[in-house]
Amino acid sequence: MMPRTRFRRTLALGLLLALAACAPVRNPATGELQYTSLTPADEARIGREQHPRVLAEFGGEAKEPRARAYVQEIGQKIKAVSELSRQPFTFTLLDSDMVNAFALPGGYVYVTRGLLALADDEAELAGVLGHEVGHVTARHTAQRYDRAMLGQLGAIAATIAGGILAGEAGAQLGQAVGGTLATAYVQGFSREQELEADRLGIRYLARAGYDPMAMASMLDALEAESRLRARLEGQRDTVPDWLRSHPRTKDRIREAAAAAATKEGGSRERERFLAAIDGLTFGESPAQGFVRGTRFIHPELDFRFEAPPGFTLINRPNAVIGRAGDGRFLQFDLGEAQRSVDPATYLQQEWVTKQRLERVRSLATQDGRRGALGLGRVVFRNKPAAAMFAVVESGRPRQFYRFVLLREGGLSSADLAAYEATVRSLRRLDAADRAEARPYRIRIHTVRPGESEASLAARMAIPNGAEWFAVLNDTARRPVRPGEKVKLVLRE
Repeated sequence: MMPRTRFRRTLALGLLLALAACAPVRNPATGELQYTSLTPADEARIGREQHPRVLAEFGGEAKEPRARAYVQEIGQKIKAVSELSRQPFTFTLLDSDMVNAFALPGGYVYVTRGLLALADDEAELAGVLGHEVGHVTARHTAQRYDRAMLGQLGAIAATIAGGILAGEAGAQLGQAVGGTLATAYVQGFSREQELEADRLGIRYLARAGYDPMAMASMLDALEAESRLRARLEGQRDTVPDWLRSHPRTKDRIREAAAAAATKEGGSRERERFLAAIDGLTFGESPAQGFVRGTRFIHPELDFRFEAPPGFTLINRPNAVIGRAGDGRFLQFDLGEAQRSVDPATYLQQEWVTKQRLERVRSLATQDGRRGALGLGRVVFRNKPAAAMFAVVESGRPRQFYRFVLLREGGLSSADLAAYEATVRSLRRLDAADRAEARPYRIRIHTVRPGESEASLAARMAIPNGAEWFAVLNDTARRPVRPGEKVKLVLRE
């Protein structure tokens, strides 16, 4: 391992070389000269290279062509009134229920399904897109890329530490933690950058003919969704991803409203917006599977499994993460073997190769799939932890479902029995599973005489429907009245 002093010298040298490579570039939004290591051509290249990785990380593009085309249309409308109107931009609607929007260098702008569902009208969507375009025109994304150099060094250090302490499996978990920390650091814009992106977004809203107050109302909607999610998850505070990487403050909302007040009012285009999102998937999609309590059901891959009682499952495009309040943790994903092998061989010779697993043995799942498990060690939250590693045949050549199940400190006999039961529970879907694995969708409904907020909320198919109805329809700002259109979340 590299001594700490030498590592610091290497890091300092890397930073000095990065600074030496910086070149002056005229900021399109402000006209000021700025110094970064990237030229505009570099930014375009980075965006092109990273775009496929973003799609893979967030589950690809949303499956609804009308909503995708709508986001692209509004994005191009905002880009056309920006300082980079002649530069190509790519606007993508991601198939993710996370509430998020972000931009890469070179004009690659992303909005998730989760954020699109939360917006109340076209002007609010345009405000989000304008904010992200503002980050690009002001070259905040280029400046953030320079900071990424330090973050990547941190991620590499975490990978090395994991590998030393626990072999390949520990390195994988260490890399995941390091990458997350690096991303969080890189995504953190300064207060000045955030306010500048807000101001630019408001500028573009006004130029495009939208109501500039939409920026502030969208921030209010994000605050409301954050409070609801915190309450439902039993946490003191849950910050949506867009506000986590774009710091949330009441001052920011007030300043956005004050900046908008200096502009002339414009349109909101709510009817057009609601028509575009009618039928949009809400929550998880069939392509990524569904969490139903402690069960994970994947209709397209035709399998399900059940976590032990007390677990909360979090579905991500490339993995399912499970956590329990007593220090238990699981990770489930898909691995591919280099050659045709049996489960035990894949477990020890292709997946976990840098430590010798103990008590390795074969098992069979509920539907007769072959599997294998063994006990080893990983680094979890910077501490060594005992873990069970298990693999199960997926039914496709050379592909295996993989489990890492652990508890901080150590695994008891009860833990081992419960974790093995989780692995054995993996099976193909039956008719009841498929009925439960239907997606939720947003449906636009015109309020009829005699209908009330309470009666409409009762039709919501999702848990806590009344609370979600209020947030999705912004009933605090606009009470329900006959003739108005509202969003309902119904089972397909």
